[in-house]
Parts: sequence; C-alpha cells; structure tokens
Amino acid sequence: MILQKIKCIYILMIAVILGSCGFHLRGYSSLSNYKLPFKTVYIQCDNVAICSNLSSLITKQNLSTVVNKASDAEAVLRLSKEETSRDANGFNTAGRIASYLLTYQATIEVWQQGEQVGNDITIHAQATMNYNDSLILSKDQEEADIWDKLHQDAASQLVRRLIALKNRASNVN
Repeated sequence: MILQKIKCIYILMIAVILGSCGFHLRGYSSLSNYKLPFKTVYIQCDNVAICSNLSSLITKQNLSTVVNKASDAEAVLRLSKEETSRDANGFNTAGRIASYLLTYQATIEVWQQGEQVGNDITIHAQATMNYNDSLILSKDQEEADIWDKLHQDAASQLVRRLIALKNRASNVN
C-alpha cells in the first residue's frame, strides 16, 4: 500500500518536472501559438524541394494564408538557391564506405512591398546514413526517406526563422 503511494508520487513528480521544463509530446506543434508576420504569403519556387513542405506546413499550422499570385500577397518568399550533397562519412576495415553524410541547404529571400526584408535566410539540415553494399536496394529507400525528413526539417527551420522576422517586418510597415 505504501509502495503504491510512493510510486504514484514518483510518477506525479516526473510528470511535473517534464511539464515544467518545456517537454512536449512528439507531434505537438510548438508553432501553433505563433503566426507569420504576414497575413498572406506567396511562395516563389524554382524547383526547390522544400516548397511543397513549406506550403503545407504554413497551411496546416494556420500560420498565414498562401496565395497563388504574388500581387495578392503581403510578402513573397523566393526560394531559389538549393544545394544537396552526399559525402562519404566513414569507412569500414575493408576500406569501403560505411556511412554517408547527407546535407541539404537552401537560401530564401523575403520580399515585401518590392523590397527585401532583412538578409537572405539560409537553412541547413544534415543526417548520417549507414551504408552496406549488400543491402543496396533497402538503402536506396532509406536514403529517400532521409531526404524527405531533411526537407521537412528545413521547412520547419524556415518557418521558425520567418516567425522571428516579426519585429523586422513590423518596422517595414
């Protein structure tokens, strides 16, 4: 009986500690309390991989309204510079590649009323992928999944950086 009460108190203490330190369950959106500093946004892409992720993230989180014409938007996001790399990261004892470092980088400009707001925003995402020659087919699928996650991460980074533009954007208005 006393042991059960101690366990309950222990579990309650853990819950309070986790809640007080800012712990959130996976899938909980920390962006839901924020909005972009622009009511309407047009996303101008030149075949940049994160465009669809960025658009759906802004729409799903209700951060702003994504419009189809730049003339209807309060701000224009120009995503044009994108770099990806797949570099050997480690080797096994036989001298073969044991892991790759996958890197994604994109540069974005924010334009409002014909002028660029702030400097270019550069986002960067990396992941390591273990590699084995004998599992090449499954590794191709794993690599595609990692690239998808990197693109989602980059879109989330960009949204956080855009939310931080709030003070600068209000000065432009």
